[in-house]
Amino acid sequence: MIFKAILSSQASPGYGQATIHFPIPDSDYDLVIRMLEDIGVGSPTAQDCRVVGLEGLYPTLKRLNGQAINVDELDYLAKRLDSFSDGEDAQFEAMAFKLNLSSIKDFINLTFCCQQATVITNFSDLERVGKSHALTINGGAMPAAEYDQVDGRMAALDLLQNKAGTITPYGVVYDNGLELEPLYDGRHFPAYLYKPPQMVIEIKSESNGEAAGYLYLPCTDTQLQRTLERAVAGQDGFRMEITTDDLPPQVSAAVSLARDSLDEINGLCRAIEPLTTAQRNKLEAVVLLARPQYASEVRKLAENLDQFDFMARPLIQETDIALTELGCVAYHGSVTLEELMRDNPAEQHQREMGGMK
Repeated sequence: MIFKAILSSQASPGYGQATIHFPIPDSDYDLVIRMLEDIGVGSPTAQDCRVVGLEGLYPTLKRLNGQAINVDELDYLAKRLDSFSDGEDAQFEAMAFKLNLSSIKDFINLTFCCQQATVITNFSDLERVGKSHALTINGGAMPAAEYDQVDGRMAALDLLQNKAGTITPYGVVYDNGLELEPLYDGRHFPAYLYKPPQMVIEIKSESNGEAAGYLYLPCTDTQLQRTLERAVAGQDGFRMEITTDDLPPQVSAAVSLARDSLDEINGLCRAIEPLTTAQRNKLEAVVLLARPQYASEVRKLAENLDQFDFMARPLIQETDIALTELGCVAYHGSVTLEELMRDNPAEQHQREMGGMK
């Protein structure tokens, strides 16, 4: 848990409150939405929730108390923060304090750029401070040879003497020219993989071709519908495109946005997600056997894999394998079948000589 929030209705606070832990686990998402609907909130698009209280790992987020937010905004922010390292935690908190941020939109946008800031929490090791600063202003990565050549103490002294730092409760912060860009516009969440999906579908505006939202499959049916509603709200039209596909290749070949509904594709991804590597390989072989035409048909095959027997083809290319009337037979010997069946000349000679006696 990154934080928990007590939410009420912005329009009708007397309807009650709901306490929710963020980020919301997929298994709890539908229940959380029903809890919010019971107190008259939970819109996919409107900021209809009021933050009554917020507690967690980021004290600066208490500035959201009393503000109107959308529950999916809080969930997205928590997922972004859940991926942070200790260093990023300090960068986020310090820059939020320096910039005096208080809106959910600004907090979300800060998660994408706070890594540009240098935060000093310990001045006792200037060598380490300087090297860390050099790494930060180079995007968080440097060739090892260049990093080793950095004079950390000199870099730290230059920073302390020539740059303007801001004292915050989280350390002294230097923004290094950081600018808060509106990647999140208050409606459309930027692409972000919180966990590896089976498939990502990008929803684009028909008018300008810009991304309006992303479906990370599998998800709950409620998440799918809310994401669609949020993405297409105010759009004259939209189109969808598969941008990430981690399904087994033979399965992917049977999936089409033009032919299959989103519910069918989502159901397929849900059926495949728990499969092991061996089971995914088996499913590919079953697909080759059954030749399904629709995602729903592949899903049924995935759900009934136990009704099929499968022996994977040996990894060694030289192996001889054949499907016979009696079953599948594979040869794993160290010599070829031809050599195996050929008599040793010495043994053949001995047998011939023995037969003449």
